Amino acid sequence: MTDKPLDDYGLMLQRVQRVGTDYIELHIVRREKERPDVPLGCSGDGEIFAGYGCPKHLLGLALDGLGMRGFVSDSTSNVSFIGHGVEFYDVYSSHERKLRRMLKAVKRVNDRIAKDEAREPGDQLVAFAKALKLSFVVERIGPARRDPDWRWMTIQEGRNRYRTLIDQAVAEAIARKTA
Repeated sequence: MTDKPLDDYGLMLQRVQRVGTDYIELHIVRREKERPDVPLGCSGDGEIFAGYGCPKHLLGLALDGLGMRGFVSDSTSNVSFIGHGVEFYDVYSSHERKLRRMLKAVKRVNDRIAKDEAREPGDQLVAFAKALKLSFVVERIGPARRDPDWRWMTIQEGRNRYRTLIDQAVAEAIARKTA
């Protein structure tokens, strides 16, 4: 096996509609040194091996499906953003070894969020990135298509963009409710 250059790991930020509700999601992606203009998913079963471009600090962690997902609730008189806790999403199968790696990853991120006393979603994004030493945030620009354009950001720029997306989604929900 030949070692390849280390990949960069970061967070993909996206706003999506699910069953008529605005969700704002973050999940881990990687950027290969050979193709730095396209974010890629993590390994399929969450296991990352040394020599395949994974930095040492991420070895032994399950990253595929790890993220934060929140939504805009307008079911009460107070429109608000709910959620944004660290969780695994869309996990279709698991086994004991994978579950241990998943728990280790979530614990590492939650411990950092607690240490930083990050209560606001933007601050939690920063703590998430610090916990796993992530280096970027990326967002698709424009409509979904075969070759999308991407906005690459620093963690701080990503935090600000995350806050902006939440504020926009809440403002739009308030406007719909009062219309």
